[in-house]
Amino acid sequence: MSEKLDVIVVGAGATGLATAWKLAQGGRSVKVLEQFEQGHKKASSHGGSRIYRATYVQREYLDLMHHALDMWREIESESGLKLLSEVGLVSHGFPPHDFEQPMRDAGVPLEVLTPEAAQERWPGMRFEGKVLHEHKTAGRVNADLTLVAFEQELNKLGGEVVYNSRVTDARIDADGVVVESTTGTYRADKIVLAAGGWTNRLAPGLLGLDQPLDMEIIEVAPAHFQINPDTASGMEENTWPSFTHDHAPVDPVTGEPTRWPGIVYGLATEGEGIKVGFNAYGVSLDPDARTYTSRPGDLQLHADYVEQWLPGLDPSTGVDLSCTYTRTPSDDFLIDRRGRVVVASPCSGHGFKFMPALGEMIANVALSSDSDISSVRPDVFSLAHLLESSQR
Repeated sequence: MSEKLDVIVVGAGATGLATAWKLAQGGRSVKVLEQFEQGHKKASSHGGSRIYRATYVQREYLDLMHHALDMWREIESESGLKLLSEVGLVSHGFPPHDFEQPMRDAGVPLEVLTPEAAQERWPGMRFEGKVLHEHKTAGRVNADLTLVAFEQELNKLGGEVVYNSRVTDARIDADGVVVESTTGTYRADKIVLAAGGWTNRLAPGLLGLDQPLDMEIIEVAPAHFQINPDTASGMEENTWPSFTHDHAPVDPVTGEPTRWPGIVYGLATEGEGIKVGFNAYGVSLDPDARTYTSRPGDLQLHADYVEQWLPGLDPSTGVDLSCTYTRTPSDDFLIDRRGRVVVASPCSGHGFKFMPALGEMIANVALSSDSDISSVRPDVFSLAHLLESSQR
């Protein structure tokens, strides 16, 4: 058995690496165990782009977003890597909440446009309803480079990621946590479960629960489309704004119920085109049984949306891709600790944008006294909140 560590982190996705970076930055000895190879595409953190925005009504998320922006700049400065592209975000349509006032109250700079004014500015897109332009605190993040940056800084601080190290068992004893893996046995004072879709392999037993955590694993299949220079009217990939569309439930032209199955999101991925997807639209699955293929008709559905709402893209150029969500019933994050065990699943398809700040939060949860946990993370992220949401 190796020397006792301060913390073992299970999972080298964005959550695990951000947490390990902040723990090591605080002088803790930390090792990350990852069941797959470096750079794998079997979980949720891979790819060239993630949306970055402060389009929230909940103060917990708006405050966290402010802190995250400063910390993105911190990790960019330390790593020398450009991770955040602040190209702005345009949200439009008929959302269930009016985002404008909560965002203004939180200090988010906003511009409100009519659909006609928005289309004049971005002729490769069409708009409806209220249009909000978040021009200073939004854009996109390079997911792949973010993992590189976190691991690079972790290594500088003496931390280590062990790849192809599948955890087969973990138990608590009088001296701490013992973790058995395919690369050996490790001992630590605390363990952080940041395993995404595989969290329920270890979490129920370590947390003393009699059933798995209520988290659904969804495979979604957004698609990239190429810009059509004849219709984009000068809009280019590197400056195309990220966007969200809370579409009307009924088509304003035909009167028919809308075909689009969820809130639409889009953003550029460097060298791949513009990603277009329907939020949380996919199929539930076991993460070890993914097909990595979209369902029949899904790519055409995305192309049909592009044809109607994104005239600057060529709907015939769609290339689908496979991603996974780990989703809680309320879509809130799960960050909490019981004894020596931290469970960290900042999930539901909207966690990546917060990652540097979430890594700090999770590290603080791991190191705080039991009485201080509620002061370092919002109660809405607690295990109690998840269990309550599961019973509704």
